Amino acid sequence: MVAATRTSGALDLVVYGVAAALTALIVAAFRIAEILSPDGPTVTIGGEAASASLGLSATATVDSVAVRAPDLGAGGRAWMIAAVLIATMATIIVAAALMRVAMAVRSGRVFAGGATRALTLIAGTITAAVFTWPIVDGMGRQHAMQSLGIPFETLSMLDLLPLLPPLLAAIAAALLAGAFAHAERLQRDTEGLV
Repeated sequence: MVAATRTSGALDLVVYGVAAALTALIVAAFRIAEILSPDGPTVTIGGEAASASLGLSATATVDSVAVRAPDLGAGGRAWMIAAVLIATMATIIVAAALMRVAMAVRSGRVFAGGATRALTLIAGTITAAVFTWPIVDGMGRQHAMQSLGIPFETLSMLDLLPLLPPLLAAIAAALLAGAFAHAERLQRDTEGLV
């Protein structure tokens, strides 16, 4: 009965991980199709640039406007697709590594090596995505804004604030990986004494 419970428990972990990966792939496919469409990708423009481009009065307040960039060239589309692929691959890698950690915990073999490597992979993947995605996405947005004739405003530190939680998750995963590696060494030393 215990083996059946562990198997069904592992099965739900696999189902959740595969569902997360498939969702990421479906969202990426729709976004890439939008980027490649003749209408062009949707680009969000800040309030100041939108007000100036639309010729609104000074009393009108606009937070942001979503517009299409149909004249976006191949270079801009390539940058935007690359940003989508970075986010999608990071999501799939993290989902697979989380499945590995969860299965190690579920099977009772937490410090057997796989969980430590998976946590290290999670930390590295999230860190790489957090530092590469804004640059690649910004390049695509810059091309889109130029195709619309709107001056591109470089990213400020406040624009990067939403990336703080993933970066903190990467730090937490790295700390857990270090703790798991230490526990593995202690377990090996203890088994060697017995």
